[in-house]
Amino acid sequence: MRIGMGLLACALSGAARADEPAVLRDTLANGLRVVIVRDALAPMVATRLVYLAGSAQSSADFPGTAHAVEHMMFRGTRDLDANQLYRIIQATGGVANAMTGTDYTQYLFNIAPADLGVILHVEADRMRGIALDPNQWARERGAIEQEVSADRSNTGYRAAEQFNAALFAGTPYAWRGVGTRESFDATDIERLRQFHDSWYAPNNAVLLIVGDVAPRATLAMVRADFADIPRRALPRPGAPKVPPPLAPRTLSAPTDAGVGTVTIGWRTPGLRDPDMATRLILADAINNRRGGLGRLSVEGRGLGAYFSYSGRRDWGQAIATIRFPRGADPARYLADLQAVLADFRAHGVPPELVEAAKRARVKHAAFDRNSILGLTQTWLSALVERDVSDPDELVRQCATVTPAAVNALMARELAPDHALIQVDLPAEHIAPPHDSGFGGAESFGDRPVPDAPLPQWAQSVLAPPPTPHFAPPAADWRLPNGLRLIVRPNHRTHTILLRARIHENANMEEPAGQDGVARLTASLMPFGTAARDRVATEAAADALGSSIDVGPTFGLAAQTADFGPTLALLADTELHPAFREADLAIMRDKLSQAQKGFLQTPAHAFGRAVRAAMVPAGDPSLREDTPETIGRLTRDDVLAYFRRAYRPDMTVIELIGDIEPQAARTAILSAFGGWTAKEPKPEVIEPPIADPPVARVQMDGEGRTQDRIILAQAVPLRRGTAETALFELGNGVLSRGFSSRLYQALRVRTGYVYGVSSMASTSETRGTFLIALGADPAKVPRVEAEILSILDDMRAHPVGAEELERVRSGYLRTLPFAGASLDAIALRDIGLATHDLPLDQPDRDIATANAATPERIRDLFARIVHPPGLSTFVYGPAPPQD
Repeated sequence: MRIGMGLLACALSGAARADEPAVLRDTLANGLRVVIVRDALAPMVATRLVYLAGSAQSSADFPGTAHAVEHMMFRGTRDLDANQLYRIIQATGGVANAMTGTDYTQYLFNIAPADLGVILHVEADRMRGIALDPNQWARERGAIEQEVSADRSNTGYRAAEQFNAALFAGTPYAWRGVGTRESFDATDIERLRQFHDSWYAPNNAVLLIVGDVAPRATLAMVRADFADIPRRALPRPGAPKVPPPLAPRTLSAPTDAGVGTVTIGWRTPGLRDPDMATRLILADAINNRRGGLGRLSVEGRGLGAYFSYSGRRDWGQAIATIRFPRGADPARYLADLQAVLADFRAHGVPPELVEAAKRARVKHAAFDRNSILGLTQTWLSALVERDVSDPDELVRQCATVTPAAVNALMARELAPDHALIQVDLPAEHIAPPHDSGFGGAESFGDRPVPDAPLPQWAQSVLAPPPTPHFAPPAADWRLPNGLRLIVRPNHRTHTILLRARIHENANMEEPAGQDGVARLTASLMPFGTAARDRVATEAAADALGSSIDVGPTFGLAAQTADFGPTLALLADTELHPAFREADLAIMRDKLSQAQKGFLQTPAHAFGRAVRAAMVPAGDPSLREDTPETIGRLTRDDVLAYFRRAYRPDMTVIELIGDIEPQAARTAILSAFGGWTAKEPKPEVIEPPIADPPVARVQMDGEGRTQDRIILAQAVPLRRGTAETALFELGNGVLSRGFSSRLYQALRVRTGYVYGVSSMASTSETRGTFLIALGADPAKVPRVEAEILSILDDMRAHPVGAEELERVRSGYLRTLPFAGASLDAIALRDIGLATHDLPLDQPDRDIATANAATPERIRDLFARIVHPPGLSTFVYGPAPPQD
C-alpha cells in the first residue's frame, strides 16, 4: 500500500476532476478531523497537523514539556531513525517546522505534491509513537536550551514575559511556554513519553491539507495512513481556571532599545467567546490612523501609538502602546494614551471607524485566497483557534458587528480599574538574567555514521523532480516616460494587486550633510496632497475598503470594482505630496529623537562595528543619519530629494490579479503617464571595494547570556551570476536543514546551537559570505573550530553525490513555491527588474543547479572561501580564550 506513494500523489495533483469539491471535510472513525482545500495556484501542498495540546497542558514546574515533545518529534520514530527523517525533510526541500502554542502544537510541511504520500506517512508514524531515545534527548536538550537562552538574552522578550505573567496570573497562560533551562535539565524521557501518549491521539488532532491536490484521492491517502491508529482516552480537561479580576498596577522593565514603550493591557475572554468578532472590529477601529491614536503620532505626541487584540482559546489580551524618546519622562505619554482611550469610552468609537473596520475585514478576506499559505492560515485559525467549520463564518460575524456592540464591549472590558501598565524604560546597564549555562555533556563522543537506507515507502523523495519552469508575464513594457510595467493576469479572485519599487539608495543619493533626508521624505508621503490631507486620503481609502502604500516602495490592494478609484488615489498621493511645513517639523523632530536613542543602543554599536570592519573608511555604506543632520533638513531639501530620487525611469510597477494587459497599460498610463524626471539619473550602485583585513570584534551588549556570532568574509560573487547560483546550491549542503553539515555538527550531534544559517549576500558590485548562530560563550571556541573544519572539507573534497542530489532535489522542489502567492510573484519580478536582471533568472539558476557536480562545488568553495580570512564578530559575553 505504501510503495509508490510519491508517484500516486504526483499523478493526482494538478489533475483533479471538474466535479472535485474545493473543500472536503471528514472525521475518521478514530476521531481525526480532516479538512482538504484544493488550491492549484502553484505546485505546492501545505500540511498542518495540529494537536490540541500545548504549554497549558504542561505544568507550572515543567512548563516546557509540550515544547520538548515538539522538538523530539524530529528525533525519529519507531520506524525511522533521526537521520532518515532529516534526509526525507532535506530531499523534500527542508520547509518543515513546528510551533508550540499555549493550547495547541502545530507541525507543518510545505512540499511538492509528489511528496504528500511520504509526509502523510511520516506524520502517521509520529502520531503512533516517537523514538524518545535518552541519548537523542541529551543532544536536543542542549539545542532547546539554546533557544531559551536566545529568548532570555533579549530584553524585549523578558519584558513581554513579565507582562504576560502578570496579565494572566492564575492561569496556565502565565507560564513560560518555551520552558526553562532548569526544568529541561530535570526532564527525563518518561515525562516526555507520558505527554506524547496522553495527548498525541487522532481524536485530539486536526489535519489540514491545502494546495495542489485532488481532494478525494488525498482523503483516501489520509485514511490509508491514519485510519488504523487507535483513538485514546484523553486526560479529563478541568474547567478553565478563572483568575481573580485584574487589579490595576504598574510594572517596569529595562530595555536596550532606542526608544521606550508604555503598554496598557487588559485581560479579555478568548477566541471562542461569542464577542470575539466585536473585539476584532473594536481593535481595528481604535487603531485607525484617523482616530485619536493616529493623532498622537502625527501631532508629535509620541513616536507611534497602536492598539491590538490577540487571543488564545480561553483568554485574550487587548493592548494599547505608545513609544517615547529615550531619556524622556514616560508619564506624559501614558497620560496622553489614557486620555485617548478615555475619550473613546466617554463618547464612543466613531461609527465611521467601525464601518471602515468592517468593510476592510470583509473585502480583504478575498486576498487570503491569493496565497496558498494565506489560505492555510485562514483555515487553521477558523478550525483550531476559533472552532468554526469555515473561515467565511468569521467574516460573516465581523460584518454584523454594530457600533453599539463595540462601545458596550469597550465599556465592559477596557475599564481603567482593570488595566495593567508596563513601562519599558531604556537603560544604560542591564543585568543578565540568572540563567545557568548549558549543562549537557562536554562531548557526546559522536562521529558521523553511515546513513541507513530510506524505507521503501520513502524512496520516491530521492527521485529527481521534474525541472520547474517559470512562466513569463503576459506583458512587460517600457512606457514612454521610462517606467517599466509588468502585468500578470490571474482571475482566481476579483482582486488586483499593484506592487512597485523605485530603485533608491540613500547612501549614494543623499547630498553631503543631509543624511536622513530619504527617511524624512518617505515619512511625509502619507500626509497627503495639497488638495487632500492625510485624514482625507485615509478616509478615501477606507470608503473603498482598499489599502494603499506610498513612498519608494508603493502599491495597492483593491477589489476589481474598486481598482480605478484606488489607483487614482494612489497615484495622486505618490506623485503630488504636499510636504507641508507643519507636518515636516513634527516628523523631523520624531525621526531625530528616535535616531538619537538608536545611536545609543548596543545593537547599533555592534552593527556599526561589523560594517566598519567589512568596508574601507569613507565607504557610502558607513553613512549614518544623526539627530544633527536630520534636524537641519528643510522643505527645500526634501523637495530636491523627491525630484531626484522619485522618478519613473527608475521605477518598476507590476499589476497582478483580475486585470488584462491592455486594460492595465491604459490604467497605468492614465495614472502615471504624466510622471517625468527632469534631472539626470542618480548613481545608486555602490562602488567595488578591496577585500577588508581580517577582524575580530566582541561586544558584551546588555543583559545577554548567549553570544550571537557572525563569521563574515568578502567573496567575489555578484547578484545574478551562475557562480552565485552554484554557490547557493553548495550552501544548501552547508546549512539547509538538519541533514546539512553545520546542523549535524552543531545541533544534531552536540546540541551546541539551536539554529545556524549561512548565506551569500550579493549586489551588482559586492559579495559577502556569512555564517550566523547563537551559542553559550563557553562553547564558542568549539563551535568556531567545527565551522572552520567543515569549510576546509568543503574546499578540499567533493561533496557526496547523494548529499548533492538531496540538496538539489529539495532546491528544485521548493523553487516553484515562490509562485504560491500573487504577492510573492510580483515581488520576485520587481526584485529582478529593479536590478536589471532577466525575469527568467530562476530558469537560468535552475540550469546551473542541474549542471552542478560535486567537483564544481568543491572548486568554487576552494577558490572563494578562505577560512583563515573569516572575520569574527561576537555580541555577548566574551568567550574563553584558546
